[in-house]
Amino acid sequence: MKKLILASLLVTQPLLAATPDYSSLQGTWQVDAVKVADSPVQAVVDNDPQYMGAEVTFSADKIVWNKGTPQRPIDPSIDNCLHKPTLTVAGKNDPEQGYQIDDGFTVLCGAEPWGPGAGAVVTRPENGMLTLFWYDGAILSLKKVVD
Repeated sequence: MKKLILASLLVTQPLLAATPDYSSLQGTWQVDAVKVADSPVQAVVDNDPQYMGAEVTFSADKIVWNKGTPQRPIDPSIDNCLHKPTLTVAGKNDPEQGYQIDDGFTVLCGAEPWGPGAGAVVTRPENGMLTLFWYDGAILSLKKVVD
C-alpha cells in the first residue's frame, strides 16, 4: 500500500507543477526589455520604443494596458481583456508556432485568446519578472511594479 501511495505522489507532482495559476500574474507589470523571435513578419525590434515602459495590469476579472507609449498608444479593442482571464498550458498544442513555449501558458480572455493576432503566452513569474510572448514576434520582459 505504501508503494502505491508513493507511486501516485510521484505521478501527480509533475501534473501539479504544470497547473497554470493566473493569480501569480496579478498586479501591474512594466515592459523592461523587448526581444524579437524568429518569425516571417516583424514590426518590432529589440528594445523597441513602441513597447519600452508600457504597463499592463492583470486583475482577477480583466487585463488592462494602462500605459502605452507615444509610438504605440493603447488600443483597448485589441489590447485589453474585459472578461475573466484564464490560463491554459501552451506548448506544442498551440496553432501559432511562435507561441509553442515549453512551460508557457496561453492567456484566454473569456473563451477567446487575449491580444492582437493569435493571442499571447506568458511564463511563470520569477523574481519579479514575467515573459509575455506578444504580437508579431515580440517577446516582452515585464518587471512587476505594483502588487
